[in-house]
Amino acid sequence: MLKDLKISQIKKLLKVSQKSPFATKNYPSRGQTAVQEIYQTSSGKLFLKKSSPRNHCECQIDPQTGSIAEREFWAFQLAHALQLNVPYLWLLDKNTTVQIWLDIPDARLFATSFGKLSLKAINVFECALFDWLTGQVDRHDANYLYDFVQQEIILIDSAHSFLKYEGSIPDYLKYFEIGFSKQLNGTLFSPFQERLKKLSTQQINKLVPLKNQEEKQALHQRWKQCKEVKSIQAIIDLYRGERR
Repeated sequence: MLKDLKISQIKKLLKVSQKSPFATKNYPSRGQTAVQEIYQTSSGKLFLKKSSPRNHCECQIDPQTGSIAEREFWAFQLAHALQLNVPYLWLLDKNTTVQIWLDIPDARLFATSFGKLSLKAINVFECALFDWLTGQVDRHDANYLYDFVQQEIILIDSAHSFLKYEGSIPDYLKYFEIGFSKQLNGTLFSPFQERLKKLSTQQINKLVPLKNQEEKQALHQRWKQCKEVKSIQAIIDLYRGERR
């Protein structure tokens, strides 16, 4: 399986695989990058993203405290440790990631082509917990996929993580608030949240080796908050600076 391969094996696989311009022509929003390419390999598709200095400047990210690629990898490590369903990802170098490509549409494409999304409260709750935990500020409708068979969202492109929160509530939370308002205050039990509660400070620091002390403190504060919330409305309140 692709996810069992080491970085050295992934690099060799890319060299002998066919590159397609499909990513830049059809999914320009899958990562604000200088380079983005899809490779058809013998074991499946891989999506390569390489950020540039301009990307960091435009996103107001200091690469010395964690590049775009590093932040995405740290977010993946955290998601993987908590068993959240996200595409497997490797960090090839400080500016380059490679991700297993999932052949399902992002939410923007699905809504444009097929209509409204049907969402599950527990799936939204777990994704929202993760986005609040990681301080995600760029979860628009092209930064999550929609598995229309399982009727679940899958988070992608978590590069804008562990930064100062700027009031950007995830797109899917706004959608859920409008279309599924009766489920907002329901108490939810999540295995994901239980695993999150069992993390230690040492484990979080290892999974997310932030170099900026303020960012590290903010992450630990959000972690404490995530352990206490019991509903989707409670997470929305956190985004809006409210407490109930």
